[in-house]
Amino acid sequence: MSTFCISLPRCDVDYSSQVRYAMSFASEDIVSYDLTESGVLSVQLSATADEKLVREKVDRLLERYTDPRFGLKEVVHFKQSRDLPVFDAWTELLQRQWVALVGQGHVVLRGLASRLFRCLNAKVLAEFAAPIGADEEFYPSTILCATLDRTAHFTSFPEHVDFVSHLREDVEVLAKFSQEARGHGWRPELHKDTMSQVDLAISPSACYHCYESMQGWRLAKPGRAVTTIVDCHRYEAGNLTTMSRLRSFHMREVVWVGHPEFVKSSRSEADRLLLQWAKDWEIDCTFENANDMFFTDDYAVKASFQRQQEAKRELRLRIPFEKRSISCSSSNFHAATFGKAFDIQVDGRNATSACMGWGCERWVYAIFSQFGLDESTWPEGLRRDMDRWAPAAKGTGE
Repeated sequence: MSTFCISLPRCDVDYSSQVRYAMSFASEDIVSYDLTESGVLSVQLSATADEKLVREKVDRLLERYTDPRFGLKEVVHFKQSRDLPVFDAWTELLQRQWVALVGQGHVVLRGLASRLFRCLNAKVLAEFAAPIGADEEFYPSTILCATLDRTAHFTSFPEHVDFVSHLREDVEVLAKFSQEARGHGWRPELHKDTMSQVDLAISPSACYHCYESMQGWRLAKPGRAVTTIVDCHRYEAGNLTTMSRLRSFHMREVVWVGHPEFVKSSRSEADRLLLQWAKDWEIDCTFENANDMFFTDDYAVKASFQRQQEAKRELRLRIPFEKRSISCSSSNFHAATFGKAFDIQVDGRNATSACMGWGCERWVYAIFSQFGLDESTWPEGLRRDMDRWAPAAKGTGE
């Protein structure tokens, strides 16, 4: 194996975090990589790699994030800090078996982790969805590729998509696959030349089905609100570590579709409620403007637009053991993007939309990371909500 190093032109937090994320998708010949605080990127290659070719790919990737014409506006709307112990919650959760790893980026929650998940979900339904009369809807976990194309997901986040396929509708193909599996067990090679064309993917976000299912609607003013929870998938390559990033995760969302004033005011009220939640639970966090991790050559343009317009805000919870914070909730304004794409109108114009999302497993991980595994020591507001929304079953020993 060989290694090469590149000194990056910038080493600020935004630039470094984007580079760390994107490097996992630079080349299959990259075995590992490391980015120092001083901005030196070290890349280790496989034994068969063409170093020149890999360097060209890395240089091309890095060029996306160095465009000096577009600055990333930083605005922190809220910050709450507290002294927290450095605690390896991931290892402790695995040892206590409240979390089970069942494949890279796939986890099972049980025990107190399951109760905390239930509390989060119930709190959103009771305090965000119910007061505004949001319709609760249930969506499939798979989504048409044609729908993702209309949302521009493929042009912004192609690296995320987990596609869905099946064995070809051919008796010989099916029989051979079954016989091979019976004789030698399943292995990836069995899928070569046996799979059908792809027309579905696992949904990478909870709200896409909402817009798709409202195709052609003419809404009464001011619009409508919806809430849903979906098992979403995003392929994250080497970024799949602990519960900070998962390949399969649950996203609870509240979505507003309608007149701009209704959508904007609803989003603002949800932002206020989210910050009150953070205060009640005494969470170490920030609420700040942000941008998506676009995996495109026009990254700088898209990211800068999101930040300048404050189209995306994130509630980021600190993970002391990992020496960083993670986005656990996001507040997003889409303008008329989805109204136009799916011909949804209100008051004779394309409907606007916004959503607020909760990454349930991330919330669970962040709470354990900040407050430990002993529920009796958690902040009073958090314990009160646990008793209200997810009381422990008698005799469980939790």
